[in-house]
Amino acid sequence: LFEYFDDIGERVVFIGSSDLAHTHLASGPYGYSEAAAPFDWSCGKWAADPRKEQNALLLDATTLVNKALSCGFPSLVILHGILEKDFSRWNPVLYANEHPTYYGMMVSTY
Repeated sequence: LFEYFDDIGERVVFIGSSDLAHTHLASGPYGYSEAAAPFDWSCGKWAADPRKEQNALLLDATTLVNKALSCGFPSLVILHGILEKDFSRWNPVLYANEHPTYYGMMVSTY
């Protein structure tokens, strides 16, 4: 994707779901999992500094995703693949990493 977007020669926006763990509340449709908070935290740690904290996503969150039940995780892995082609081009900003309902939500730009 990086090479495809880079060859276009125009500014491109990649928008991916960052719905995180869907298991923050026992009353939610997927129940509660102890993996929810650490999963969301790992994703946020990565989002704030993907170059330095790639293991937070690719190792830590990966080990928790099956219990956390995140539908946005694949988008984050795809985004990481785009970013890692040239980390020097990106200025990561994490705006929010919260779970106001049963599922976590994250907002960031690069």
